[in-house]
Amino acid sequence: FLDAYDSIRRGSYPSVLRSLALAARSLPEPRPRELLQQLCAQVQGGARPHPAQLLAVRSLFSGSLLALNVLRGDHVRALSQVLFLTPHLPAFFLRHRLRSHVLEIRHLDRALLHLGLGQLSEEELRAACYLRGLNSTHLGRAECRAWLEQWLRLSCELQGT
Repeated sequence: FLDAYDSIRRGSYPSVLRSLALAARSLPEPRPRELLQQLCAQVQGGARPHPAQLLAVRSLFSGSLLALNVLRGDHVRALSQVLFLTPHLPAFFLRHRLRSHVLEIRHLDRALLHLGLGQLSEEELRAACYLRGLNSTHLGRAECRAWLEQWLRLSCELQGT
């Protein structure tokens, strides 16, 4: 079932990336706009971005056209599908649910960082990866741990907004 659910999740990624690339065109500052457009093109081409690339554009997602409270409705619906939240609600409710869901993951990330990944069983490790978007059914324990460590470092460097 996890593979089937992951297939549904992956089906939403192109919409998310298209919406993000479209919103990036409207950004006023050329350098951050170019960085985000390059990042979108890289991901659309199948590459996995390095955390430093993601951190380089993080300021664009608070207080700009990419902040959750100003995203277009289709973008919010696509993001909701990625997180398995129903997309069939008004955008206001979707934004609220997304914010709550992301905040919950953020709190879990901080708790995991404090607890340490060594405390997790293999099943808990895989569930933590899956919750954050990685289909870990075909990965080994070490790969899951390495991915989750990288995720936690990135997540804990981001601000709440």
